[in-house]
Amino acid sequence: MIIAVLKETADYEQRVALTPSAVQKLTADGTRVKIEKEAGKAAGFADSEYAAAGAQIADNDTAALKDASLLFKILAPTKDKLRQLPDGLTVIADFRSFVADWEWVNSRKLSLFALEKIPRISRAQGMDILSSQDNLSGYKAAVEAINMLNRAAPMMTTAAGSIMPIKVLVVGIGVAGLQAIATAKRMGAVVFAHDIRQETREQAESLGARFVRQEQLNDIFAEADIVITAAGSAPNAPILFKAKELSLLKAHSVLIDVSGNIESLDSPSTFTTEKGAVVSVDKQMAALLPNTASQLFANNICNFFQLLGSRLTIGQSPDFTDDIINRTCICWQGKKRD
Repeated sequence: MIIAVLKETADYEQRVALTPSAVQKLTADGTRVKIEKEAGKAAGFADSEYAAAGAQIADNDTAALKDASLLFKILAPTKDKLRQLPDGLTVIADFRSFVADWEWVNSRKLSLFALEKIPRISRAQGMDILSSQDNLSGYKAAVEAINMLNRAAPMMTTAAGSIMPIKVLVVGIGVAGLQAIATAKRMGAVVFAHDIRQETREQAESLGARFVRQEQLNDIFAEADIVITAAGSAPNAPILFKAKELSLLKAHSVLIDVSGNIESLDSPSTFTTEKGAVVSVDKQMAALLPNTASQLFANNICNFFQLLGSRLTIGQSPDFTDDIINRTCICWQGKKRD
């Protein structure tokens, strides 16, 4: 069995689906890996490292795909890339941005596994790309927001006077939100957190945040130096803040949206409100930490492959009675699955 890994082509994408250490584990089990030249360069992984781990370096994507039976990617292939895939290929990736050409998929008998559909159960934790990447997104959002701010984050008492800590509001207490809370707290901020799910209150407070009720939200929103929105997951995240709410942000404050909770904005994009607040939307925040993000993604995809592998290697259908496999397989041998 040959696994192909291609260079990611999205403008902002710097991650790679497999790292040299992941390749080493796969090749040790007898799996062949072909990786496109410089696929890991932006994430800090040299071709020489992949070669030392047992991978074959291919000059281009066509060479990487030749004779491959699986394709590992961060993001699902674009329509153009889809038409380059060989017959019968199995693709394992994040399909949230996928623009489907089902006639072509059917004609090529492609099989597609969408890692974003991994169920959040204990058995699947090691395969859960949403958790691993969202965790980094929350961390990076807090760090980026503090870097963009025009003042220091923690309370400081100096001979020249005292400085009060900044106020950070995190909206959405999921994986990304919890990591944003923890990071902002470690940086010395006073942190407030809001979620419509009351059961998240204990989680937020355990990290030192003050839980904000719905009727308090706009007031805290207007007072905050930093707002991080992390409710849900793109592309199905709820729209929480429109132009009217954004106008409440105070001058020189920073809002970073990691989930798509701001209305009608492309990702990534940044603008300044009339009051002078900076609003940044980046639904692929983890891509700004490509080395760490690639390591975690590679572990996720290898764990998933291990679940699939024994049947695929002998040409059999996967075990669709397994809930993880059943939920993630959106197409099998060209036939779309509900």
